[in-house]
Amino acid sequence: MVRLVFLISMVSISGFVLSQNTVNLTVSISNIELNKGSVFVGLYGNEANFKLKSGAIDSVSFIPNKTITNVILKNISVGNYALAVFQDMNNNGKLDIREFKIPTEPVGISNYSLSKSKLPPTFKKAQFRLNEDTLIQINIIPLAVDHREITNPK
Repeated sequence: MVRLVFLISMVSISGFVLSQNTVNLTVSISNIELNKGSVFVGLYGNEANFKLKSGAIDSVSFIPNKTITNVILKNISVGNYALAVFQDMNNNGKLDIREFKIPTEPVGISNYSLSKSKLPPTFKKAQFRLNEDTLIQINIIPLAVDHREITNPK
């Protein structure tokens, strides 16, 4: 009986300790265009996956019904991450790009805005430390932006 109580106690304690190493990430996405396609959110843990937009640690897609929406990614391990968001305007399930890998659909990246940088975001610049429940705000850059200005600033 003592062994059973000890075993139950150890399982309970390890569950508590493990839950302390995960957190929730709330992503507040703004500037969403209504009736224009699904929004995709991807959380990336390294440069290679972030660059290719594949192998996300966690992801979610939704059909927006508001121009500002919160998405919660639950039970994420403590660590460094970067977020990428795009609105799939033609509903083909992928981010469309043109030459020089310039998106042709609205996108948003953690720690990135046109006012701060005109260069394509890297994982290093987009990354943030996640060590507690956190709120990250992503402002989607609309299609109306002339993306040539991003790569060829005047």
